[in-house]
Amino acid sequence: MTTLVVAALISRGGKRAVTKPPLRQTAVKEVDPLGAGHLNVPSGVYPQISLKNQTKEEAVGIWLHRLQTDSNADWKVPIEFYGQVVDQTLRPVRNATIHFRWTNLSNNGTGRSDTVSDDSGLFHLGGVNGKRLSVQIEKRGYYRSEGSFKSFEFSNPGEDIYYEPDKNEPVVFHLQKAGEGAHIFKKSIKIFLPNAGSSMNVDLNNGSIGSVGQLVVQTWKPWPPKPISPHYDWKVELTIANGGFSDAPEEFAFEAPETGYNPSLAVDMPASRGNNWNVSAEKTLYFTFGDPKKYGRMHFRTDGNSRYVFIDYVFNPSGSRNLEEASNDTVENGN
Repeated sequence: MTTLVVAALISRGGKRAVTKPPLRQTAVKEVDPLGAGHLNVPSGVYPQISLKNQTKEEAVGIWLHRLQTDSNADWKVPIEFYGQVVDQTLRPVRNATIHFRWTNLSNNGTGRSDTVSDDSGLFHLGGVNGKRLSVQIEKRGYYRSEGSFKSFEFSNPGEDIYYEPDKNEPVVFHLQKAGEGAHIFKKSIKIFLPNAGSSMNVDLNNGSIGSVGQLVVQTWKPWPPKPISPHYDWKVELTIANGGFSDAPEEFAFEAPETGYNPSLAVDMPASRGNNWNVSAEKTLYFTFGDPKKYGRMHFRTDGNSRYVFIDYVFNPSGSRNLEEASNDTVENGN
């Protein structure tokens, strides 16, 4: 399996350095306005502000004073980073590729470096200066999870993603090891429901829409559409009489449960929901249908001001609950 790399480059507040300023030979005295003492630092480098022995307010005060003294101080902080790559079982992943991108005072405003994880899944970046770092993890044969890309701040201690390096506590990144893929059916459909209370059937075996099918989609929406404010009542309901739906909360929904299905699922948006009301709804679900049973995964989305319901789904024709798609082995549109 080949994964795609998305290089996330983080701008320096809209400022891009045109040339790298020469390093001054004299020392710069950084004065702590909060009385924590005076720090002599060499020009071109500012030590990272620690939150271990002072409050965040005190640390932010030091940071603000740096910027008053040197407008480029944000990008003169050493970047030191320690990480570890693990799989879904928390086992270390060796030879994962790590892409580092950080903002700095180079001509294009960004530094780049790549490395690989060792036998313990560990990796490290050091010897560079900058403000913010993005870390992207990937490896052939693994899915990238939400935990495989993260950003870190090294200059402004007031930011939530401010990071102080600790070699003994590396930041953990997660990859999902690919399993044995299945021969699955895959379909995307668009259902038009013209009137409040109208419904359509979907034959899940081939994705055809009409008056016959295991899946029934019904909506109650005002038409013509109303403005979002004030709120209004709307509803969508999905039903599989000889089957049903189950939530698919996990990121990699590759194995459908054997039991626990409800025959219908409704998204109800009465105006009385107040702040919990929304003009849009989408959800990812496991589903089962047919006799003998077949298992699948479905994502549907719709708006209260639209006559359409959009559904993307896959199912395993063999009856297996395995929904992980084998590379180049998917049946689509019944072909």
